[in-house]
Formats: sequence, structure tokens, C-alpha cells
Amino acid sequence: MNLDDIEQAGLQQGQMVSLVSDAGDGVHRQVGPLKVTPFRLPNGCVGSYYPEVNPLIPLAHHDIHSQMPAAKGVPVRIVV
Repeated sequence: MNLDDIEQAGLQQGQMVSLVSDAGDGVHRQVGPLKVTPFRLPNGCVGSYYPEVNPLIPLAHHDIHSQMPAAKGVPVRIVV
């Protein structure tokens, strides 16, 4: 996460959190625990690895033409 975002969210480096998909389709998707780690990312973004966070991506969330999962555009909430 961006260091400013970590501080604004009241989180601390190394803290364990979960990510919850905010896809708006009524399906609860949550992955964790994940460690809060500062990284050079734009404000409002979190970075994570796959396949660990693949469960956050709804099957319908994909590119229209290539049918590739839109993994870089999944809205999430951070849960402590």
C-alpha cells in the first residue's frame, strides 16, 4: 500500500488485515490474513499477488474482448 494510505487508514506496517471484494454483486469474497506493507503505489491502490487473491475477482469481471479477468481493477475494502 501507499505509505500515506496506510497512515490515513490508521494501519501499521506489518499489521495483518483482510481484503474484501466490493464487486457489488452480492457475493461475499474475502482473502486474508495479508500483511500491510508499504510500497510505491498511487494513492488509493493496493497491490497483491495471484493466485492468493484470485477469490476476490468475480467471474463476470473481465475484459469484453479478450475475456481475461480484470484483476487490476477489482474494488476492495480493507478489514482489520
